[in-house]
Amino acid sequence: MKKELTGYPSIDLPQSVNATFLEKNPIIPGIDITTILKLLSRKNRDLPAIDSDNLKATYKELLEDSHNLSLGFRELGVKKGDIVTISLPSNYQALLCFFALNEIGAITTYIDNYASEVEIMSYLSKYQSPILINFDKSKEYNEKLRSKSNVRYIITLSDDLVNCKDFNFDYNLNKSDHLLNFNTLGNLAKFQKDSFHLPNRGNDDALILYTSGSTGQPKAVVLTNKNILAAEMYAGNTSHTENITGTKTMTCVPLRYPYGMVTSLLTSLLWGKEAIMTPRWDSKTVEYYFRKNPNIVFGSPAVLDMVIKLLPKDMDLSQISHFISGGDFLTVEHANRAYAFFKEHNNSTVEIGNGCGNAETVSIGSTPVGVPLKQSTAGKILVGTTPLIIDKDIPDDKPITNGNELEEKKYNEIGELCLAGDFVFKKYFGEPDKTECAKFVRNGKTFFRTGTLGFIDKDGYFTPTNRKSRFFIRSTGHKVYLDNVQRIIGASYKGIADIACVKVPDDDELYITKAYVVLKQDVIPNEDTIHMINDSLLVPTNIDGKLEQLKEYEIPKDFEFVTELPRIPGTEKIDYTTLEQDALQKKEKGLCRVKK
Repeated sequence: MKKELTGYPSIDLPQSVNATFLEKNPIIPGIDITTILKLLSRKNRDLPAIDSDNLKATYKELLEDSHNLSLGFRELGVKKGDIVTISLPSNYQALLCFFALNEIGAITTYIDNYASEVEIMSYLSKYQSPILINFDKSKEYNEKLRSKSNVRYIITLSDDLVNCKDFNFDYNLNKSDHLLNFNTLGNLAKFQKDSFHLPNRGNDDALILYTSGSTGQPKAVVLTNKNILAAEMYAGNTSHTENITGTKTMTCVPLRYPYGMVTSLLTSLLWGKEAIMTPRWDSKTVEYYFRKNPNIVFGSPAVLDMVIKLLPKDMDLSQISHFISGGDFLTVEHANRAYAFFKEHNNSTVEIGNGCGNAETVSIGSTPVGVPLKQSTAGKILVGTTPLIIDKDIPDDKPITNGNELEEKKYNEIGELCLAGDFVFKKYFGEPDKTECAKFVRNGKTFFRTGTLGFIDKDGYFTPTNRKSRFFIRSTGHKVYLDNVQRIIGASYKGIADIACVKVPDDDELYITKAYVVLKQDVIPNEDTIHMINDSLLVPTNIDGKLEQLKEYEIPKDFEFVTELPRIPGTEKIDYTTLEQDALQKKEKGLCRVKK
């Protein structure tokens, strides 16, 4: 007898129709990610696991290299519960570090390898990291970081060794030497007595990744082994990924984003696929990476724009079965443009779909993979999880004390998406108040408030309708949060009375930032003032007791002085839509003064 629908997604669980009992109620193993990978890869140890530029590794090599590194880290004093900060491109070595630290029971946090000195210092201080691993930095730079922090060792991966898997370069161990070469860690491992890896617990912390919220200010999301494994199992049970055609995936997203590290990379390895990593992803390398013939591409609307724009007209893309968009929502019009492009490149069967997720749910909340596509949606809510739509106007800066009193929205009614399941994050690091506001209990289940507005239909598909943050994704995959950019610029140069930043299309970077600036009365609007604004952005600024600085790629390429900013009628809110249209028109007329 067919179950009668109540009209409420949290009761009907429409995404779980036709799922098996174990798919609806999965048993999440209580062990670490490294142990799970060892178990799942037993039959394919000699198959390719990683393709990172000119460096390739089988599953056997991946596990052996990460184990060797774990012994090296132990020799340097890393222990269970330590937080190690990694500032590397999305390459093989960055991935190895996660598995090596996970084996110890230490926690990995990835930060932008473009991060400023002040930003790196803030992370080292926040986590009391014993080790920083960075990329192609000078001895002088590293000495300066050490002198200002409590970090014990700084390990640098040299640019000329990025494709080298030899970790046994000559090195005479000297405990007073605190600046190390990444490729010497194998020698340190020899000082440690090798032993069988005893699994760590599922509830142990494993990763700290980041979410930016509405202002662009990152919150550090603490994820346990169980959180990560639950997300992988929910996604696998929904999409049946083991049946997907193709053996190669490609991750076009930096590892510090949950979509890059977990949804793309760890998922690929647990599927038993070969993962193509893209550490040099930009407009000049797109063709190079697509020549590696991926079958499944994890990207974004920005990545799709680059593909359409930059790949040769005669390039055969028939091997691609799926293009999965995350990080930003892919519109139906955008997807149709992509379908036409792939058809011109000998591929009429590719599936192009949106996913939806947050760092707090390990970046997965719904999936377009393995389910019939509905192009206007973000795919199906994951089997095994519980979705709930609540009133969109409930304040998000105060805790929900009684979740059972919340009124639930029915099918096709818009509200805020909330999700329950073992993939819901443990906490925001050092911010208990924000953790309390982000989660609530209803009928014995812990729900996370995603901050994404939309509705669920009777088939279990989620359609997002709005988001709280203004951002764009550059050609390199980096996100630029516009509210955060204008906040820091406004605080850095004291002659600014008001400022609004918007995105403008760009031939090389897909989008750049343009700033509309209202100056104070005694400041002259000329080129010298633009130079002074830019100079003020080259040094950290004290904002509410915290030093902050824009990354190089966040700094606007065009400034325009105006007497006032347009406002939405009846409000004090800036009319960003009008400014975006103005910026686009001036760009098309050649009036955009782009600073290269």
